[in-house]
Amino acid sequence: MSISRRITLFSTVWLFVLLLLVNSGIYFLFEHITREAELSRVSAQAQSIAEVIRPDRGLTTGQTDLLTAYVPGDGMIRIIREDGSEATTITKNPALRAIPRFFTNAQQSELVQHNGKPFAMARYPLIWNDGSVVTLEYSEQMDTFESTLAILRVVLIVASLLVIVPAFFAGRALSRVLLRPIQSLIHTMEGIRKSGTFQRIEVSNQSKDELDQMGETFNRMIELLETNYDKQQQFVSDASHELRTPLTVIESYARLLKRWGMSDPDRLKEAVDAIYDESQRMKGLTKQMLSLATGEPDKTVELQRVDLSTVSRETAKKLAQAYEREILVKAQGDFFILGDEARIKQLLYILLENGLKYSSEALEMTLSHIDSDVKVDVTDYGIGIPEADLPHVFERFFRVDKTRSRQTGGSGLGLAIAKSIVEAHGGSISLTSQEEIGTTFVILLPALNGMKGMDENE
Repeated sequence: MSISRRITLFSTVWLFVLLLLVNSGIYFLFEHITREAELSRVSAQAQSIAEVIRPDRGLTTGQTDLLTAYVPGDGMIRIIREDGSEATTITKNPALRAIPRFFTNAQQSELVQHNGKPFAMARYPLIWNDGSVVTLEYSEQMDTFESTLAILRVVLIVASLLVIVPAFFAGRALSRVLLRPIQSLIHTMEGIRKSGTFQRIEVSNQSKDELDQMGETFNRMIELLETNYDKQQQFVSDASHELRTPLTVIESYARLLKRWGMSDPDRLKEAVDAIYDESQRMKGLTKQMLSLATGEPDKTVELQRVDLSTVSRETAKKLAQAYEREILVKAQGDFFILGDEARIKQLLYILLENGLKYSSEALEMTLSHIDSDVKVDVTDYGIGIPEADLPHVFERFFRVDKTRSRQTGGSGLGLAIAKSIVEAHGGSISLTSQEEIGTTFVILLPALNGMKGMDENE
């Protein structure tokens, strides 16, 4: 059974029970009040008759004729002696003589049934014309009482129907209103299941009740799921792109080995070392990307003395070999920092490959000292970045141009990783760019204590 039918049935049944209790209470209360009023009336009538036929009023004869004037058309008056016999009975309906009789010295009234009809009966003691104590019994059929109760029953039944029937349809309408957001939610979820796309339900934002809150919560949940799904799709795309760089290097040196074989020991050693280094870097890169995917980037670094100029030349050489492009490294002197060599290599790979993707000219990497920092400039002379996108290029999963990024592999994840590496080393990264002119990434990393001074003294 649907919730709508349950709500309708539940509300209607409980309203019926409530009306039954209320109407029953009204009916029985009215019946009691009307019955007592009828009994009080016949008691007063019996007392009035007794007062009229008292012996001290001189009506010792002809009392029977007097009683005839008081007998109702649908009732009876009779005098009952102490032994239970009838002194006299006056009635227009002889069948009423069958009503049981008894003598009493006390005034009383009661409701008796005779042939399925109610009679109000009152008894009143008095002195009869022979000086004996008798009971005056006055009874009257309660036609008005019955007709009034019948009318009341009809009124209560009609009133109940007039309440229950509209209440039934009102309950159905109310259940539809209450369940409309739930039905909308069901249809939306079914649409999501069939189409595989994220959909939202319409929320009125007028009543601000629990159902509207449920709709808003569902929409927020769908929004979160859609965002996470898009990030997952973007992450898969960008992760595959980031892993492509070391694989490209490995493939390049594998071709070099295949071409030269074992005939050139120097090239063999260079290729083996490069392949080993790239496999290790790919292992670390995989760990880094998994950490970034969880939303908590791994910022731990293993600090050691790193010769930045040597690392820069080795990285540039590997990428130049892999992409068959020219990468110029300008570094006069030694540049030492305290950092994680694998992370620094990854940083340079990201920035250099970014330039390789968006330019066809040679790349330049310049190392210099500024105060107590080592400055690294990575410059390409490519298509550049629009000014409006410059503040967002280091955001996770941001793409300057989705169409262009799809063709080149995207850079949303790589620059986010680059920024996290620089910040983990206590440095900063920024960029300047002009469209159709080129882009320069500027990295500042704390120089190792004493290294700058040593270079200057030399």
